[in-house]
Amino acid sequence: MQCLKCQGCMLVERHYTHVSRRLQARCLNCGFWFDLADVLRFFHRVVTSGYQGGKIRETL
Repeated sequence: MQCLKCQGCMLVERHYTHVSRRLQARCLNCGFWFDLADVLRFFHRVVTSGYQGGKIRETL
């Protein structure tokens, strides 16, 4: 996986807490990171609303 900022190598990490599980991708060069679980939830809502025929009005 390549970084969106510097095109460096990104590492996928899992963090478990008592409240939730986090799946994050972090760049080894610049430290840029984002939450993969939020991105997957966003695309799931977009695909589901498009499949049901509704207007796609989701924000990340």
